Formats: sequence, structure tokens, C-alpha cells
Amino acid sequence: MTRPPRICFSQRAHRAASVLGTAAGALFLLAGPASAHVRVFADGAKEGSPATLRFRVPSEKADATTVRVAVTLPKGIRSTGAPPASGWTGKETPSPEGGTIQVMWTAAAGHELKPDAHRYFDVRVGPLPKKASIAFDVAQTYSDGSVVNWNERQTGTKMPDFPAPVLVLDATAAKAEQTRQEAVAQPTPTAVVSPMPAAAAQEEGADAASWLPWTVAAVLGAGAVVAIRRSTTPNRA
Repeated sequence: MTRPPRICFSQRAHRAASVLGTAAGALFLLAGPASAHVRVFADGAKEGSPATLRFRVPSEKADATTVRVAVTLPKGIRSTGAPPASGWTGKETPSPEGGTIQVMWTAAAGHELKPDAHRYFDVRVGPLPKKASIAFDVAQTYSDGSVVNWNERQTGTKMPDFPAPVLVLDATAAKAEQTRQEAVAQPTPTAVVSPMPAAAAQEEGADAASWLPWTVAAVLGAGAVVAIRRSTTPNRA
């Protein structure tokens, strides 16, 4: 009887590595670019105290560079100055009520923000208002003339495509407000057989969203382990 051709160890290991690569790729696609948004940070920021806001701006377009960034301050927040950004020229637009309403940075030639890169832009502000969180509007201009406005507010459970950067001052109050908005956004069922409490349903949905990518990766990874074990086991006649 003719024996089937043997596959050498290197070929089997290569196939196993391909399976592992597929698992990693599936995990990346399902997880999504979680940090690919404009964000704002402020070390030690609290209500009633001045702060330095740091805006992290990523350049997301593959075929264009970021040439201008403009931050519009909400009512009640007054700029006290913008530290220089190397290679960029800053300009402040005064507010009719006093203070600054917008800070804009424009890149000098050769200092544009290239694709997949990011940098920080700082704004010093006076005492922060007594709010749980503060949202900012940021306009990002690319070299092809397109403008991305990061100004969308999240009103339900779905994250908007271009969310406004939000500075959280009171995490507990901010979470309570988000929960309230999510409850308002939930549709009222007309006929329910065995209703599940809204909080439990939301928790179940959140759990599913969090473990789904890892489950897929685990299944694919298990297949890779089996392939590797088979590749190291000698063939018996």
C-alpha cells in the first residue's frame, strides 16, 4: 500500500504559525482602534483650580499629513496661555467676554504630523468649573484640505465616530450621568415575555462585547497548539 507523502517539520511549523497569525489578526480586527481618537489629559485637574490641558492628536489618514489643530474652549473655561509647540505656530482667538475662545496651531514646513504619528498640544486654563466632565471641540485639518471635527457627544451606549475629547473631573458623577443617558436612550419594549432588568441586560451586552474578541482568538490559538503538537509527533507506519 502506498504511504501518503510526509510533511517535514518546518512545513508543519509554518502552517501552525500561520494559524497563530490569523488568531492575532482576528483579535486586532475585533478589538478595533480603541485609542485612535483625540483625547485630553490634565494631571491633578480638579474643580475650582487652574490646570494644563494636554490634547493628544493622532494623524489617522494614510495619504495626508496633519497641518493644523484648533481647540475651542467651552463656555466657562478661560485660557491663560498656550506653551510653544516645536515646529508649530500658535494663535489665540479672543472671546468677546474676555479670555480665549480658541487656540490654533499650524505646522511649519517639514513639521507636519505624518500618518500614524501623534503629538501633544498644551493649553493652560484658569479655574475649572464645577462640572463632572468637560467636553472640548477639536478641528483637525489635513494636507489634502479635509477637516475632521472631533465634537460629537455620546448620548447612548454607542460610541460616535468622532467623539469630542472629554476631561473627567468627578468620575462618580460622570458615570452616573452616562448611566442616566443610556437608560433614556433604551427603547421601551411593547411586549416582553420574561423581562430582564435593564441594568442586567446592559451588563450582559458589555460582557459579550469584552469577551468576544478573546474567545475568537482563543479558539484559533487552540487550533494552532494542536497543529504544533502534531508537527512534533513522529509519523508511525
